[in-house]
Amino acid sequence: MSANEPREYDAVLGGKNPPPIHAAVLGGIAGVKQRLASPSVEARRAAISDAINYGEAGLEAAIAVFDDADEWVRATAAGMFYGEELIGLLQKGTAIWNKWRVQNLLFLGGFVDLSWADLSEFNLSGANLRESNLAGANFANSNLQTAKIFQSNLEVSNLINADLSGANLSKSNLNSADLSGANLSRANLRLVNLREANLCQSILRGAKLGGADLSGADLSGADLSGADLSLANLDGANLTGANLTGIKVIRSNCNRWNFNGLVLAGANLRWSTFAKACFAGANLRGANLERATLTKADFSQADFTEANLCDADFNKANLAGANLSGAALKRVNFQKANLSDANFTKANLSGAILKEAKLDRAIFTRAKRANTVY
Repeated sequence: MSANEPREYDAVLGGKNPPPIHAAVLGGIAGVKQRLASPSVEARRAAISDAINYGEAGLEAAIAVFDDADEWVRATAAGMFYGEELIGLLQKGTAIWNKWRVQNLLFLGGFVDLSWADLSEFNLSGANLRESNLAGANFANSNLQTAKIFQSNLEVSNLINADLSGANLSKSNLNSADLSGANLSRANLRLVNLREANLCQSILRGAKLGGADLSGADLSGADLSGADLSLANLDGANLTGANLTGIKVIRSNCNRWNFNGLVLAGANLRWSTFAKACFAGANLRGANLERATLTKADFSQADFTEANLCDADFNKANLAGANLSGAALKRVNFQKANLSDANFTKANLSGAILKEAKLDRAIFTRAKRANTVY
């Protein structure tokens, strides 16, 4: 039966004048739509209650009143969407979804369950998915640019090659999620749980990862240039081949982190602790490690050209073969450090402490060593 034909509970569609509120004079979905356009709040309320009986056509009518002046009408219309109907609502576009979500948050407690939903290749740019259950959902190749997904559960979700640039995922749970190849540039990932997540070959340029838990995550080949990792946890993370150019890790505890052979040129690592960390062969050209604690860390063959290391503590660190040419090394503590074969050409070592340091074959050509303590 057509939605436009009268049902068993309908009367025949009458004229254009508003009927009495409780009189059954309008038939089919056409009658429902006419009453939804009525200036009478009571008529619109009765009509939205009837719209539930018309399946897809009724849902379309409900969408049209998400902006109704009466909150009861809006709440009733929003309450018609749940389960599979939510996916259909997302397919209609972000503008309609966000209108519904406003009513969902205002009147229905805000809960959204899209766990294990297949949303692959959806255009969800700017979508409001905050505080939602998205566990196991498939967002592969979807557009989630600037989406609001904060405080949501995305555990074991599929975000392969998804575009999350500029999205807000702060305080969300992405434990064991697959974000390989995803674009997270400029995304807000503060305090996010990314334990054991797959971020290989992902783009995290300029991302905000302050306080994020990346322990055990796979960041191999990821582009983290300009990202803020201050107070983040990278214990056991795989950073093989990652680009860390210009990253920010300020006032953080990074003991035993592994940066072996990585590019950290221009990185801001000041005031942080990297005790027993591995920077062997790392590119730290122009990096800022002012007042950093680097005790017993491995910097063998590292490149510190023109880096700022003022007041840093390299006590018992290994800098064998490191290039520190042109570096600012004022008041640095190199006590008991291994500086054999290190290059200090044109470096400023004023006030530096070199007590008991190994200086075999170290090069100090044109270095400034005023008040240096040996």
